[in-house]
Order: sequence, then C-alpha cells, then structure tokens
Amino acid sequence: MGRRPLVILDDFFVKDDVVSAIARGGQLGVGGDCLEMPSENPFVKRLLSSTHVALRHWVRSDDVRVTYSGWLYNAHLAIIAAVAARYAAGLAGAPLAHSLGTLASICLAVVLGFHVLFFVSLNFRPAWFGHAVFFHSPFAWAAAWLLVFVGDGDGVSGVAVAGRGPVRSALDRRVGPAALLLMHVFVWYTRRTVIGIAVFERKICASAYLYWTHRLYSVAAALVIVLVWKAYPYAPACWYLYRGAGLAESGARGLLRDWTDERGMVGLLRLGAAMLVSGGTHAMWYSFISYAYHMVVWRERLRDGLAVWVVGDRAMCTRLV
Repeated sequence: MGRRPLVILDDFFVKDDVVSAIARGGQLGVGGDCLEMPSENPFVKRLLSSTHVALRHWVRSDDVRVTYSGWLYNAHLAIIAAVAARYAAGLAGAPLAHSLGTLASICLAVVLGFHVLFFVSLNFRPAWFGHAVFFHSPFAWAAAWLLVFVGDGDGVSGVAVAGRGPVRSALDRRVGPAALLLMHVFVWYTRRTVIGIAVFERKICASAYLYWTHRLYSVAAALVIVLVWKAYPYAPACWYLYRGAGLAESGARGLLRDWTDERGMVGLLRLGAAMLVSGGTHAMWYSFISYAYHMVVWRERLRDGLAVWVVGDRAMCTRLV
C-alpha cells in the first residue's frame, strides 16, 4: 500500500497550494517533522474530494486548546464533586439495597460515571475519550432529562436524612435536575471543539448505517435506563437465593412485589418526551459541532494536532494544542 506524506508548512500554516501538493504527494514539512498518512485515509479522501473547499481561501486561524485550562480543570472537578454528593445523599436516605435501585439513583450513577470517564480520558487516557463521547454521553444526557420529566422523588429527596451531623448535612446539599442539565451543557459547550473532533473522526470512518444507528441509540438511551430500573428488584431477590436465604423468611418476596408495583408508575408520555428531547437534542448538537470539519491529523492524540474546517467562505487551518 502506497503512502503519501502529509506535511504542512510553517508550523501548521496552510499555503494556497497545499491541496494540490497533497494530491501530488509532495513533501511538505511541519517544523522539520513529517506527518505521514496513507493515501486511502478517509480524512485525506474527504479533503481532496471537497472541491468547494479546495477552491476557497485558506487561512491560518488561532490555536485552539483541546485540553483543559486550569480553571476548566477545577470547574469539572467541582461538577464531579457536586454530582457525587447528590448521589451519596440519595444513598444515605434509605436502606442501601433500596436506594441503589431508585430511578434517581440509577440516573445519577450514569451522569456521575460519564463526568468521571470524560475527565479521566481527556486528561490521562486519550484512547478512551471517543468511547466516552460516542457511547456514554447519550445515556448521561438521557438520564438528566429523565430526572426532569419523571422527577426524583422516588428515593433521592423523598426520604429525610437521619441524624443531622455535619457529614450528613453536607451530603444533603443536593443539586436539582435543572442544575444537572446545566452542568452537562457547560461541559458540552466548553469542550465543544474536542467533542466535535471526536465525533467527526468516528463519523467519517463509519458507514451511513452506523451513523443513523447511533442516532437511534441516542433516542433509545432513556428507554434502556427505565428498563434497567424496572428490572432492578430481581437483583436483590437473586442475591438472597444465592446466599441461601429463603425468600419467605428474608422478606424478599414482599419487597420484590412492592418494588415491582412501584416501578409501574412512569407514564408513557413522559418517557416518550424524555426519549425524543434527549435523543433529538443530542443528535442535533453533535451534528452541529462536527459538520464543519474536513480533516484532522494528530501528532499526539488530544495533545498536538491539526484541524481543517470551513467557516463562511474560508477554509481554516487550526492548530490543536
């Protein structure tokens, strides 16, 4: 398989003849280094096949930071701490076997897991970042909208925290569903460049079938969370059986019946609204922040690279740092 070097002049500055140079397989340099990509690479194919981009004026834009700045690093840590405190407060308000299985606790666990994975992957495990954005994000967004449409009174704020010690009081400072949405939107907006690039990289390599499947996946995320919530009562029952305790003696049979009846109260209209709003807004936002990109090449993934994108009548070359 032949390889053509993709190299950009003058510290990522895109010259007027860069497209023709790439098409000829010419040797261009980046600070004395070469960035080689196979000629079959989907990014190069997209760039060379986009004649409307090749004919536009090329401009070197300002560098764009894709990693955390100091204040964003601390702000996301504060978001993680707030969601964790809210989740812990819900678990402290009832017996653990019950509080773990409430819809609010399951939704908060999904949201907390997303923020932790997003933070860790962007800072320490870049290979995980695409999975956090593409597969986990729809569930976290759906979980936040479920709390908005269905409410959180089934186990987070419905049981008072006993013994108002300082630790319990701190755990009881909870964040409402609207605040959870705003936290998620804050991360989406401040990290829109790196999220958009991750979505573009996945989308450009995927078939149309996989592209539309992911949109349906985003819509169905809320339904999956509700099904997990509905099925949760069977987990304690199986645990009692595994431990050798009879269901009648342990009281698990009555608990299972009560929990199963309790989980029939989510209305179809509310669930449908949560699915449509969460899935629709998720798909539209990810399409919006990724549609303008035409090529991305990394020297070091999520640390140093180059993006080519279009704004107005100009093709922009942006260094990613």
